[in-house]
Amino acid sequence: MTERPHVWITGASRGIGLAAAQELSASCKLTLSGRNEAALREVEHLLTADSSVVVPVDVADRRSVQHAYAAAIARFGPVDILINNAGIGIFKPFVELQPDEFDDQIDINLRGTFHCTQAVLPSMIQRRRGMIISINSVSVKRAFTASSAYAASKAGVHAMMASIREEVRSSNVKVIELFVGATDTDIWPDAARDEHGHRMMTAYDIAGVVGDLVRHLDHPRMLQEEIIIRPQLGDL
Repeated sequence: MTERPHVWITGASRGIGLAAAQELSASCKLTLSGRNEAALREVEHLLTADSSVVVPVDVADRRSVQHAYAAAIARFGPVDILINNAGIGIFKPFVELQPDEFDDQIDINLRGTFHCTQAVLPSMIQRRRGMIISINSVSVKRAFTASSAYAASKAGVHAMMASIREEVRSSNVKVIELFVGATDTDIWPDAARDEHGHRMMTAYDIAGVVGDLVRHLDHPRMLQEEIIIRPQLGDL
């Protein structure tokens, strides 16, 4: 990469998004997005000076995404890399799941990924340069109890990204999914983190993989399409 690429990270205020921002801040221009502006400002203070801009967004709201994208490109120019990281998980047996809890996971995890990807993709295709990294889940690859709605939202992302990849492959746009296993972030309840944290991966483990992918933005021959990342000792 001859110049610092512009990376837009959703869900950047905590967890994998925050870790990815720290991993990339020295080598990239970053747009940090999420719903909590105060938390995003705290993240910005941790990063290399002048490397980032905070742009609040609700990924489930198309108009909010459009406004955020316009603000991002006004500051740093076209988005070279989108990291679809924003997401929520509500883990309950299916019979206990409420319709609004199902809707929230579909709206943020799936619809949000749709909105953000659709915002950046036309410019990437036109410029014949771009990368979309979606933080997905091993729940797409293996069934877990109490994960029906979460897994459905993530499986939808997988199906959508697989189709997009084939549509844009000839335009030199790279579409990549990380299927991430148990990671010590606040998507897990405190009790589970206390009990299993010693065998979980950290957000910085995942951010390191993201950093390696970003360094291959302009590789002319290679595309790492899907990467499964699990704890050394396996799923919980």
